[in-house]
Amino acid sequence: MIVTYDQAKFCLDADVRKGWAPVGDTPTVYKNGSKESISIGGAYSSTNEFLFHQMEWQTQENVLWNLKLIRLKFPKMFLLLDKAPWNKNKTVLGYLEREKIPYMLFPTGASDLNPTEFCWKITREEVTANESHDSEEELYRHLEAFWRKHSFKHEVLNYLSP
Repeated sequence: MIVTYDQAKFCLDADVRKGWAPVGDTPTVYKNGSKESISIGGAYSSTNEFLFHQMEWQTQENVLWNLKLIRLKFPKMFLLLDKAPWNKNKTVLGYLEREKIPYMLFPTGASDLNPTEFCWKITREEVTANESHDSEEELYRHLEAFWRKHSFKHEVLNYLSP
């Protein structure tokens, strides 16, 4: 079982994207100006399963907690993660080595190789594009509802081979 892991921040304010409007009308997007966001740790597997866990911050302690939750779902996994400082540190890598979880770090600057990034892209297009949220709770509810009903179908191995 191959599992890819990544983190993302989702802002309460609208993620402005292209949109449609009737001819002659100017498209408008309400922006609430909020700088607040929530952090999510996400994992996407070679069986097309997407797991997500809210994180208070992107820290090594929260990544470790996320990985322990992911391991409950995928006890035998090969883990791929990026070289973010909250991933590549003694706490996280030490846990993976002690627990004998095989892992590999994606090359620096190669986020396009991580299938979890595609999950974030689709989520932004479907949930946060051109839509503001009034609270962290409301945003998380919308994200969670989307992830519970949406099935990601992209193949992990297509990202890892030329």
